[in-house]
Amino acid sequence: MGFFNNVKNIKDQVLEYDSVPNIEQLQGVFDKIDEQADKEMEKKNEERKHFESLSADEKIEYKRIQRRNKNLKRLGLYGLTVAGMATGVGVPVLMAANIGTILSDDNLTYNKDNHDAKAKKLNKKTKSSKNNAQKPREYFTVSYDEKGFPRVSTLVDRDPFNLQERYKELMWE
Repeated sequence: MGFFNNVKNIKDQVLEYDSVPNIEQLQGVFDKIDEQADKEMEKKNEERKHFESLSADEKIEYKRIQRRNKNLKRLGLYGLTVAGMATGVGVPVLMAANIGTILSDDNLTYNKDNHDAKAKKLNKKTKSSKNNAQKPREYFTVSYDEKGFPRVSTLVDRDPFNLQERYKELMWE
């Protein structure tokens, strides 16, 4: 999915240096690359919006389907490789499959929009985790009585299930 985005990013980096002579002759090719990259980005943004609109259960199912489709593609490439090896051309087929996977990987080049989206998502997670952080557990507390003597109570001293009162009620009956 990211092949044209990767090519566009590489092209933009090359154009920054002005080191390639007669670069104007390739403008038609650059326009097509940019057009295809824009289509890929639109498709990816639509997919992201769709994913964000899903509920939690639907997101889990969506990710499962994406993993399944990816594994089916891999399985098809492995089958193609095995068939190629049987005919004696397995290594070039395997290389072509891996090159296609590498070139279509979205992480091959830097994309500012993807980076910003991931950073925003991580910032949301860290803020929500800070808000949901629990107070540290107090293992002991020190209080003072009327005479000024310290009275220490520990975590073990507390009766969270009110067992003493229950015991007294049962014994009373």
